This record gives sequence, C-alpha cells and structure tokens, in this order.
Amino acid sequence: MFLPLTGRLVEHYGWRGTLLILAAIHAVLTVPLHAIAVRQAPQRQQPPATAPPIPVRTVVTDPGFWLLTVSFTANTAAVAVVTVHLVAALTAWGHPAVFAATVAGLFGVLSVTGRLVTTGLQHRYRTTSIVAAIFAVQGIAAATLPVLGRNTVAAVIAVTGFGLGFGVATIAKPALLADRYDTRRYATIAGLVVVPSTIAKAAAPLAAAWLHGATHGYGGVFAATALACLIAAAALIALPATATLQAADDSGLPVSASHGGHHQ
Repeated sequence: MFLPLTGRLVEHYGWRGTLLILAAIHAVLTVPLHAIAVRQAPQRQQPPATAPPIPVRTVVTDPGFWLLTVSFTANTAAVAVVTVHLVAALTAWGHPAVFAATVAGLFGVLSVTGRLVTTGLQHRYRTTSIVAAIFAVQGIAAATLPVLGRNTVAAVIAVTGFGLGFGVATIAKPALLADRYDTRRYATIAGLVVVPSTIAKAAAPLAAAWLHGATHGYGGVFAATALACLIAAAALIALPATATLQAADDSGLPVSASHGGHHQ
C-alpha cells in the first residue's frame, strides 16, 4: 500500500516532502495505538519439561542447521536486493516511476498470499518441499525480469512470481527450527540463524549496487539474485528429514540422538 502512495507523493512533493509526510502518518497511526493497546503480557507458568532441552553446541553439529542457515541467508539476500533495486530497475527499463512503485507494492499483498499458500499446502506436503519450490519460482522470476522486464504485462507477472516468496521464510523458519530442535532453545538457535541473514540483508543491496555499476545494467544483479534463490532452494532440498545431534551423556562421552518431526 505504501509503495504506490510513496510514488504519488514523490511526484507532487519530492522525496524530502514525502519523507516528512510518511513520518507524520507513521507517528499519527502507530504512537496512539501503542499507547492504548499494548499491555504487559500476563505471566504464565511453564509446564515441567520431561527431558532437558538440546544444548545449542550440539545443534551446530547438525549439518541440517547449516543448510537451513545457508538457505534462509541466501533468500534474505535475494529479497533485500529486489526490495531495494526493483523500482530503479523498472524505471531503467523504461517504465514510469509511479508504475514501478505500484508494481513493487504488490509485494505487500503477495507476501500474505504466499504465506496462505504455504500454510494450506503444509497439510499435504513437507514444509521444506513447499518452501524450496517457492524459492525456485523466485529464482525463475528474477532470471526472467531483465529479459522481459521492459514489457508491462511480463514485468507484472515476473514480480508476482517473485513476490509469492515474500514472507514465506517468516513462517517457515520458525516452524522448521522448532520442529527440528524443540522450542526450548528456539530463541538462541533462531538468533544464530538470523545473524548471517541480517548481515546479508544489509550487504546484499550494496553488493548489487556495485554490480550494477560494474556491469552498467541490472542484468547481472538479477542473475545473481536468481542464483541466490536457487541456492536457497537447493539447500532445503538437501536438508535431512531429521536432525542427528551429538549430545553428551552423564559420563561426558558423545552419544547420537535423532530429532525431528512430520513437518520436515
């Protein structure tokens, strides 16, 4: 919603005026809502655990942990590049700025659509298979954008294909980590996965900008984005169905333990 609005505002008020208007909208909408609606969560007693939680140091011995990290880091990098550079790419391919911003605004609707599709299909297929397929579709869409992006209809179709993956990682990552490693170490394990993803989210658009300058176009940028999506898909396809963790018993000797569930 806000990308098309921003495009209209920039047309009439310039980018400085647009930022001030958006800041005012943000403050008027969010500050009162937080002041009125947000309350401290009630304290709840946790049920007694039947077994000790998996130590984090044993999680990082599982090859699946690193496959998940690679997958979500690559996807985060791809999404960050498209989020930052799509409008500039579409205008460079001859589209008006308002059209480019409107098409980019599809990501908001498509992120919800992709989550609904993922949630619905989880009843019939493995989560990893669904998400890998969506990441692969994103790769195909990113690869076709430089070729077909100058055509209005083709650009919308390609952006739609890529946008279906927006937000999918948000629901898939918690489900996969919790199912694979239990929930009692979830915050720490998820934090370890998020660190490289956060770095990629910041660095990937800068690397894409450098690549655009070096190649004098967005073809290389979207080719690299497509490659990142395919790497993300391949890592999920290679993910074992269950985790094999090297834990330590009371004597301090390593023992093998398998963990994982039907959502894999």
